[in-house]
Amino acid sequence: MTSPTQNISLSSSNSVRKRLHRDITLLVLFLIFLFLALSYFYSKQIQKDISQDIINSAQNLVIDKVTRLFEPVTNNLDVSKKWALLEALTPDKHEIFNKRFIPILETLPQISGVILASSDGKEYYFSRKNGEWLSRYIVSNSKDAQTEQKSQATWKLWNGNNQMIEEWQETINYQPKNRPWYQLGITTNSEKPIKWTKPYSFFTQKVPGVTGVTSWTDKNNITYILAFDVTLSDIAKSLASIHIGKKDISFLISSDGEVILPPGNQHIVKGTHQTGSLYAPANDSHNYVIFDSVNNWTKNKKTLNQAFTFNRDGQTWWHQVFSLSQRYDSILAGVIVAEKKLGDILNEKLLIILFGILILIILAILMANFLVKKYSHQLKDVPKTNISKDDFSNEIYQLLRTGESETLEFKSTIRLNLKTGKNGKEIEIAWLKGVVGFMNTHGGILLIGIDDNSNILGIEADKFENEDKIRLHFKNLISQHIGLEFSNYINLTIDSIEGHTILVIECERANRPVFLFNKKEEDFYIRSGPASVKLSVSKVIRYVQNRY
Repeated sequence: MTSPTQNISLSSSNSVRKRLHRDITLLVLFLIFLFLALSYFYSKQIQKDISQDIINSAQNLVIDKVTRLFEPVTNNLDVSKKWALLEALTPDKHEIFNKRFIPILETLPQISGVILASSDGKEYYFSRKNGEWLSRYIVSNSKDAQTEQKSQATWKLWNGNNQMIEEWQETINYQPKNRPWYQLGITTNSEKPIKWTKPYSFFTQKVPGVTGVTSWTDKNNITYILAFDVTLSDIAKSLASIHIGKKDISFLISSDGEVILPPGNQHIVKGTHQTGSLYAPANDSHNYVIFDSVNNWTKNKKTLNQAFTFNRDGQTWWHQVFSLSQRYDSILAGVIVAEKKLGDILNEKLLIILFGILILIILAILMANFLVKKYSHQLKDVPKTNISKDDFSNEIYQLLRTGESETLEFKSTIRLNLKTGKNGKEIEIAWLKGVVGFMNTHGGILLIGIDDNSNILGIEADKFENEDKIRLHFKNLISQHIGLEFSNYINLTIDSIEGHTILVIECERANRPVFLFNKKEEDFYIRSGPASVKLSVSKVIRYVQNRY
């Protein structure tokens, strides 16, 4: 006789197999339809269409590459601001500052320097220096800073253990309040707490880049500006290597029309040959297709996300300038595609391409069916990270028989300490650790109202007035200890079984690190077997590097 557990597993496996067959069939049919549609509309405009397709594909790659470089910088800047507020960090707390930012600079090479400045005339700058660390400390009179250009700077060289090696002083032609990041930081508001400067040449490193800025004001009405310098020359070099077709070019550009050129170029306005530069190509006589593109874009009133053409030596080129995202709107990028050569290649190889695509579609159908048949018996062994609402009771019973694991955890209550009979914060933190651990690992399900022995207790002991009160309490805890930005990864279901109300919290694996905020601390948990394990800072860095 087949047991209920076997029936559930077989039903789940068959359902997954049917969905897999369906999705693969729909995917293949969609590919066939798309191919036929493209073939039908193939006409004299194919060169333009293909050029635009290549531009769009290259644009997506550029946006993705730059976003992956900038997203961790933005996240760390936001977290660092919170840390600085908690520590009451000021520019004169050098060793504390170094201890915080050395790990960030070590793990994010795109950040070339960190700056903390205050409206009372102090600034602390920290960056790499030939395997060691270089800092600059400036104290200037806030009134004189409006007219004076020179500052007395105290430089220090630090080793990896945050110990000072050398110290010297120098008068430099520099005032923090005159720098682009300072002016931007003074105007940063709560609606957009992090802003990015336009590309400019960094004062110390003489390298083109942008600066991410955030700020806050203390009780003494002193404004503090925290800034991360991000170099652009290496990013520009990386984008130059992106190729969708055989003759397309991707590049970075400022909204003012200055091209960010990689190291080794000979076009210098701001920067150096070794570090890259910013170059305004207007009225330039150099033979460079990117400059032709930028000049043409300028003539077209610097319109974004619209393709234009220009001719160069009998060759027609398509080009488009676009913003990388709303978050990083201070940096633009451009893509250039040669039209005629790409069209000729496609015309010559059209029959071969059609035949090859047809063969690939047939092989894909055959291989998909083979893989479904071969591996469908393994589908029942896939860990469950969600439940079916249509068969709620059987799904819960199956989980109870399975017991706690890396993707399943039981908790008796949501807030009541059963030993003391009182609501306890430690009870809430205990199951929140599980939620964070699931999202940082493989996802999972948390059942509240179930004890460690898989007995159904319900959450009646928590004494909530109604379901709305439960949901509000749950939302407040997620907001306070995890962050509402992660709510898309968490789903709460409230239902009853055997006359008891239980909570089912389904957690998806998150695409970025998730921390548990508790008593001014940020803890990072992962699942290891049936337990949530807290990692040290060094282990968090290694885990995040290997996972994302």
